[in-house]
Amino acid sequence: MSSAAWRKLLTGRWPLVNLQSLRKLFLSGSTRGIWSLIVALFALSAGPSAGAPFRPNIVLITIDTFRPDHLSYYGYRRQTSPQLDAISAEGVFFRQAFSSSAWTTPGLISILTSLYAPTHEVDIRGRRLDPRAITLPDLLVAEGYRAPDIFFLTEIPNFSNLGLEIYDRREELIDRGDEILFHWLEEEVVAGEPFFLYYHYRDLHLPYKPGESYESLYLPDAFDAPLGILSALKRFLAAEKMAVVKKSVMITRGLMDFDARDRPWIDALYDAQIRRLDEEFFGRLRRTLEREGLDENTLVIISADHGEELFDRDLIGHVSTFKEGRLYDELTRIPLIFWFPGVLPAGRIVEEPVQCIDVAPTILDLLDLPLAQGMQGQSLLPLIEERDGWTQKPLFFETSAAGYTADEEQYRQRFRAVRTERWKLIYAGPDEAYALYDLDDDPGELEDVGEEYPQMVDSLRVLLNEWILFSQRRVYRGQEDPSEESRPQTGARSGAADQTGGKLEILFPQDGDTLSYQGADHTIRLQWDGPDAETYVIEYEIGEGAYHLEGVTTESRSAPGYGPFQANMWNALVLYNPWKFRVYLPENPQEKSDWVTFYLTSSEAGKEEGISLLGVALMARHAVSRGIDHAGNLIWGLGRGAVDLYLWAGTVPAADLSAYALLLVIAGAILWPYVQRWGVARCRAWSVALLYIAFVYSTIAVMPAVWKILEAYTQGSIRYLGILAVGLAAAAIAGGVWRRIQRRRWGPYVALAFIVPIYAYLLNRYAVFPSERLHLVEYGFMGVVLFRALRIDFSDRAAYIVSFVGTVLIGLGDECIQWVLPQRFFELKDVQLNALSGGLGLLILRFVVQPAEEGVGEGTERRPEERMVSDGHHTFPE
Repeated sequence: MSSAAWRKLLTGRWPLVNLQSLRKLFLSGSTRGIWSLIVALFALSAGPSAGAPFRPNIVLITIDTFRPDHLSYYGYRRQTSPQLDAISAEGVFFRQAFSSSAWTTPGLISILTSLYAPTHEVDIRGRRLDPRAITLPDLLVAEGYRAPDIFFLTEIPNFSNLGLEIYDRREELIDRGDEILFHWLEEEVVAGEPFFLYYHYRDLHLPYKPGESYESLYLPDAFDAPLGILSALKRFLAAEKMAVVKKSVMITRGLMDFDARDRPWIDALYDAQIRRLDEEFFGRLRRTLEREGLDENTLVIISADHGEELFDRDLIGHVSTFKEGRLYDELTRIPLIFWFPGVLPAGRIVEEPVQCIDVAPTILDLLDLPLAQGMQGQSLLPLIEERDGWTQKPLFFETSAAGYTADEEQYRQRFRAVRTERWKLIYAGPDEAYALYDLDDDPGELEDVGEEYPQMVDSLRVLLNEWILFSQRRVYRGQEDPSEESRPQTGARSGAADQTGGKLEILFPQDGDTLSYQGADHTIRLQWDGPDAETYVIEYEIGEGAYHLEGVTTESRSAPGYGPFQANMWNALVLYNPWKFRVYLPENPQEKSDWVTFYLTSSEAGKEEGISLLGVALMARHAVSRGIDHAGNLIWGLGRGAVDLYLWAGTVPAADLSAYALLLVIAGAILWPYVQRWGVARCRAWSVALLYIAFVYSTIAVMPAVWKILEAYTQGSIRYLGILAVGLAAAAIAGGVWRRIQRRRWGPYVALAFIVPIYAYLLNRYAVFPSERLHLVEYGFMGVVLFRALRIDFSDRAAYIVSFVGTVLIGLGDECIQWVLPQRFFELKDVQLNALSGGLGLLILRFVVQPAEEGVGEGTERRPEERMVSDGHHTFPE
């Protein structure tokens, strides 16, 4: 029996009508949409009946970077996908399915809209789908389907306006990976209410890090050799490259010198990723559907956004990760499986070429629903049911030059292709060059035969040019300027400009802040002054080197949040540090906010595995190079700051300076008798301590402004000032110890070796805000100066205890002062950091400096400047 006949036998409930989605259908100008509205309203008035429409549940799964030729069912040499093989054998498998592009956004949007990439126009970073565009979720919601948003990317502009409904537990569950999908299937299904679940699985994407249990299935074969020592040697030679592939989200040309000998282990890692996907995701999905009783009334569609190059030519990844435009089959071919036991024929294999724009029309055809006006795909049911009604058409593709990671120049470049059953013509935008491939003789697209078949090139070029005209950006009712690209909307504005005098101020994050995964609640949140319902333009520059991106996007909220993100996605974003942005109103572009730079730190869930010594050496070389750059920036910026300070001091009138000097002389004369009574050493020690405390407290209010100036002067390198200060302090202490005792005593060196890693840990893990790293030196020195003053009148043990307590109290006072200052906060973690810093300083004094001082004279004569004096209670340096 055909699927159409089955649909007539199966019944469901009358649909619940969603008024927002119906309004969107009406405003689209679609006659079919209006007809759907009339039918739906009639359904409301008629009520339920025995002839209710066929409304199965629908689960649409897309997998990132999934090429089908590595599936066992496709004929691959390895057993990578037993669960997917079973699903394919029970459903319909399309051997020649293709995306519309070679990177994520356009491919997924094409699936959900049945529009080519140039038509929906979400084909570069930062663009949004027109809110008037009719999506598959829009149509299904209008028919009474629940369509919860469990897609982890809907917070970014590219995936706005998909028509998915708000899910109130999304933020709670989205950071738990696939759990959000399985939770919904297990806990949220309501009998009689059909649902549409769209879920995108990301973990097939670079980096390829499936875990040891899955790697062990395939990697040994990749390094197989007649002798064990040769196998070990092959693995050793590949270790550095493997470390890069297992850690990098992006692998651009030249990052690593791959060659054909690397293909076996690259395939093995990718295959291990597929096996993990198969067992942990699809195996669980099958069990969940069966356990929840959903396997008999649920249509499951499995596909992908695009394929993946696995050194088929000379690169690994896809357009967005290697930042080059390509449209070869390994990048555009995707899996496509329809599974609906009892309704769709089991074991059907379709050989005809199809495209992702055909997915939505097929779903609508199964439900006996009309297509939205302008959908560019066609239903696959004629192919599935082996009946008339299918029209074979050429396949068309388009991609920008570097996908999501394109720069401004690459935005304007387009690569296009047209594919028939035998021929494929690729247009390389930058060079305006065409390449023709005979797929019968050259399925790998390795040899350009354009010169041999010039007439075929001309014919396909005409076809491609006609498609370019056909697939122009869709114009919707009420859209006044069809040539206007997706850019900020302007109009009458109030609020933000009035409140700030035209220039916005970014409130969060502050310049130099670092956001941690847990601390940020898995979400990147921004905030600036101004009301919601404005159109704001966000100008951004993020990342360095291969990870550098820049551009503009728009936002209607003054406190947007992006996320929550799964841990692995957050860790991928960390690679794009630093994040730099500013905001302005579109009608006032000359009044932009100041640039703000912030950073992300990796999550505990995303800890990386160990790497080879070669990998460590590569990372060390990169770290040294960056360290030199940052050191240069710091020297230049701090020098410029010192010049500013000197120039500022020069503005103080000479008469004022003379008056200050005279006051100091008078104060000295008045206090001198007391100094003689109390002792020079005691007064000197306490003067240093009190002046230092006063300096710390007096700079609290001005430190943010100073930091911002130095941030600009050092080009962001000021965030490493704390690390530099700790490093210089450690070097000075080690040098002082060496100068005093050299190799005569090893205790101070051992103590220093234990304490330095604690500082390194705190620099990296505890002080997530760069300016607070300075506290490690600031309050470490505070403990030392207090001890030097207290030891004159107390025993060493008492002096250590009192100086530590004093440091804690002074740090508490520091935070209390910040509490009363505008836009400053009391933070307990800072009190803890101050206490830790003071304690570490005292530890260095007790176990490093003091033993070194006591060791002076063992085999060497004390220098004159180190002569010791006594006040009758204690001996100390003069």
